Amino acid sequence: MSTWRRMQVPRPDSQHHVLIEAVQNHTPEVIVVDEIGTELEAQAARTISQRGVQMIATAHGHTLENLLKNPTLNDLVGGVASVTLGDDEARRRRVQKSVLEREGPPTFGAAVEMLEIGRWRVHLDVGVAVDTLLAGYEPHVEIRSFDERTGEVIARPWLGDGVGAEDSSGLFGS
Repeated sequence: MSTWRRMQVPRPDSQHHVLIEAVQNHTPEVIVVDEIGTELEAQAARTISQRGVQMIATAHGHTLENLLKNPTLNDLVGGVASVTLGDDEARRRRVQKSVLEREGPPTFGAAVEMLEIGRWRVHLDVGVAVDTLLAGYEPHVEIRSFDERTGEVIARPWLGDGVGAEDSSGLFGS
């Protein structure tokens, strides 16, 4: 295991500065952030991601859709823009002329939603999940849970509308 460094954030409003300083001065391979909660922190996270540094972070929101609807943090999932389609394109897509689309690549490749202790919803591709949500559908995810009897983490695909997540033990729900 490589060496690690913990950088203290002197004031909550300076976390974005500390994040950028960590990348500029310490050349990390991975950065772990307790919580991204402001627009400046989201921008710093995007900058770090674009420099090729892996990042593990929490963000305030119960679901990926919460982040998508949060104007302060939606940059983490690629941002959202209103796009006006031409008549032909709107007909082809069978949608209204004004639609929401993802602006750019997400800061994070994957996202994990904490459903409850020992149970998580995993979005393996944030870009695809966001595009699916913006199109009005539920994204395909994995539901993972910790089996206390065996000590294993069990992963089951969930295809939306509860498909694939149930098992006979009732461990997985929609």
